[in-house]
Amino acid sequence: MGKQGGQPFLLGVAMKKIRIVVADHEKSYIESFSAYLRNSEEANRFIPTYFTSWNVLREFLDSNGIMDILLISPKLYDDSLKIPEGTTLVFLEDEDMDHEVDSSRQSVYRYQRLDNLLSNLLSIYYENNQQASKLLARSKKTKVLTVYSPVGGSGKTTLAVNLSKQLALNHLKVFYLNLELLNSTSLYFISEEDSPSLQIFYYVKSESEQLLSKIEALRKYDPHASVYYFDVSTSAVELLELTSANVKRLIDVIIESGAYDYIIVDLDSSIHERNIAAIQECNQLIWPVGNDEQSFFKTKAFFDEEEELFGKENIIKDKVLLVMNKFNGHAANFAAEYELSVDAYFPFIESWVHGVGEKTILENDAYNQDLQSFIQEKILHSERDAMNIGLG
Repeated sequence: MGKQGGQPFLLGVAMKKIRIVVADHEKSYIESFSAYLRNSEEANRFIPTYFTSWNVLREFLDSNGIMDILLISPKLYDDSLKIPEGTTLVFLEDEDMDHEVDSSRQSVYRYQRLDNLLSNLLSIYYENNQQASKLLARSKKTKVLTVYSPVGGSGKTTLAVNLSKQLALNHLKVFYLNLELLNSTSLYFISEEDSPSLQIFYYVKSESEQLLSKIEALRKYDPHASVYYFDVSTSAVELLELTSANVKRLIDVIIESGAYDYIIVDLDSSIHERNIAAIQECNQLIWPVGNDEQSFFKTKAFFDEEEELFGKENIIKDKVLLVMNKFNGHAANFAAEYELSVDAYFPFIESWVHGVGEKTILENDAYNQDLQSFIQEKILHSERDAMNIGLG
């Protein structure tokens, strides 16, 4: 966020917040829900109102109270309530119910974790309001950072997962999107929910209008890394079938949610159309290389083919940040030889060579110290510069 005339300003138009009314007979539950939402990273998406009294709720509705979602206990609901047209009505159900629930009734389970309840609630809302995503203009523009290199073994995924976590440590909301042919997300990010997210590719390829609601329902959250992601098991066939249009739509809809500051797209080394699409869609392309001639030869060869691949010269090269992974302190002269410049150096971590788990990959102090410097200087600093230019 920048400042103009001493006052904060937002880039773009204001986000259409979701007005949610929560009505429940249990005051303690309302207090817990309110406290969670107030302190949640999701807080800026909602305008909440709470009721524990049927009479006060009725007065609010009779006075034409505005809402997008009414989350209500069955004990406070009856047909005389004047619920505004277009409101998504969701019942807050107990596990042990003393009445038969109408199968057509939309409901969420009261005693699940509140982050899951909120995701389920949003999934229902988006499914019922297929135009809602078009109304969710962003108060801040979501940035897409794609990690790609034609060089196999250059440490793309190691960089992408660490970049996701380190960005999140800057109080930013981050979505990690792995589009590698052989997906390894489960090695690095862990959620308490064990249900997979593989269905997301079905909804992308079927061009379902429910895609936004399914993203809410199928996304996972790693509380240790503070990163959102899809838990997608290895499925090369699913990825091979993704077209450039599919990839662009998936990225666009994640952006449309208005929920994230950054999307980190992790690609394999191929020049498949899904990779070309992800490269075209990104704001910055982070390109790891090794300290060897093959890395620079392949990188230069790719740039030489840029016009052939993308229809124009320099549109990709101009947004590349070239970084050297596995740097041992002595850089060879290949960068100058191939007329390339390196923007950052990340150290060689010997323990990673022997195969380690998620904890070690995401918690190396030396690597992450250099990565934080890169984030501050090359990513966040460049955005601050753009804002200052806009002040003119």
